[in-house]
Amino acid sequence: MIKKLIKWVFFLVVLAVVVVGVVLPMLANTESGRKQVADALGDALHREVSLGGLDIGWFFSSVDIKQLEIMNPEGFPPGPFLRAGELSLDVKYGKLKNRQVVGGFKGTGLELHIIRKNGRTNLEGIGGKKETSEPAPPKDEEPKPDEKPAPKEEGGKKGPDLDLSLELLDATVTIDDLDKGEKLVVEGVSVEMRLSNQAGVSDAGMKIRVREIDQNGLKITELEIDAKQSGDWLDLEKLRANLPGQGRLKGDGRLQVKGGDAWNVKLSAESVGLNEDVMPVASALFPMAAQAKGQATGRLDANFEMKGNGLTWEAMKPTLSGIGSVKLSGLGLPSDSLLAQVAKFAGRAESTIQLNDAGAQFDVKDGWMMFNRLSASGDKVRYDFAGRVSLEGKLDLTMDLMPLVKAFGGDKNYAKVKDKVKEIPMRIGGTTANPDYKPPKVEDLLKGAIGNIIEKEAGGLLDKIR
Repeated sequence: MIKKLIKWVFFLVVLAVVVVGVVLPMLANTESGRKQVADALGDALHREVSLGGLDIGWFFSSVDIKQLEIMNPEGFPPGPFLRAGELSLDVKYGKLKNRQVVGGFKGTGLELHIIRKNGRTNLEGIGGKKETSEPAPPKDEEPKPDEKPAPKEEGGKKGPDLDLSLELLDATVTIDDLDKGEKLVVEGVSVEMRLSNQAGVSDAGMKIRVREIDQNGLKITELEIDAKQSGDWLDLEKLRANLPGQGRLKGDGRLQVKGGDAWNVKLSAESVGLNEDVMPVASALFPMAAQAKGQATGRLDANFEMKGNGLTWEAMKPTLSGIGSVKLSGLGLPSDSLLAQVAKFAGRAESTIQLNDAGAQFDVKDGWMMFNRLSASGDKVRYDFAGRVSLEGKLDLTMDLMPLVKAFGGDKNYAKVKDKVKEIPMRIGGTTANPDYKPPKVEDLLKGAIGNIIEKEAGGLLDKIR
């Protein structure tokens, strides 16, 4: 009898294992099972979620989702916030049924569409505690004398428990600023994200990796950003990237994700090679290198503290403000560079210029970089400019040619006046791509010199008469 009972118990255990480990996963692969999982994910993420396919492994060893779509919240254009061709989950199906989303996602074939509208983004409210309110009872309905009111749950009803990690590989990220009518598309993006509402606190941290960004012809590769949500802001705790010529970019900052699109950053660029992609940027930061179509040599280091609004360069430009500095080492400029052309007016015969101690310090405001220092030294001569350069590349610079004329002897014109005048002011306009040189005319300098002589002699004569 006991042996028969043991056999029946063993049979029931085996049957239960088969039902739990085999039959239920098969049922979960049905439309009803997909809806259960989609509803659980939707409640946790506060978004409508749809699944094109669901595959539950034996004994709930895995959950694979095909064609996942997480939709935009209300107030944004209809469509997916995130679309994935395939997602693998280590979240157990049993936990999803118990309103617990704990585990991790790994996805491929991803498209992430971030939208800003009316000062808000569709990133807001994803994950965290979702609070709902029970409808208030009608005013004319009184509680029964023997009926105790149900205890109120502090903070209202809460959504499912969420502690989820996401690894999104090789994604396409689209940033759509509907407020400004601008769009930015970046491909080859990988995102690691953590969403949690444990201990009643919403927590969202992420790591963003981008293979390459081409910003106005300047290629930035292997961009890495570690970020964490802090109220209405995203703290950029670490920012790293590769720049041309084995250069490195690093820094940190903050990005507003709710109520606006403000941002502020501290960045430093180190050992950036002056290849043709870098020269348009280098010419704006150090306009002595402007118009250099030939090969410049050297390396650039720079530091910036900037703030502004917007997600694209066109949006940033009118709001950009801050300070910056740039230093160039081993700088060699070709004959077509701005500085080489200016030196020719002063009588310098050589076509190229080798410089040391080249650098600039500037303030950024109202669309201009206003230079506090713009100088370099070389050929036993110091080159000093003053003025500003617009963020669109317009030049508004001045310099005194006299120190250069005295050093290089002057061309056939300025050699005549170097002993008769104190200054030879030169203005430089145009753009960094096409500078416009406006040296003073020799006759104007001589008129000024003669005027000074007459004024001096007349003053001496009047002193004698007195």
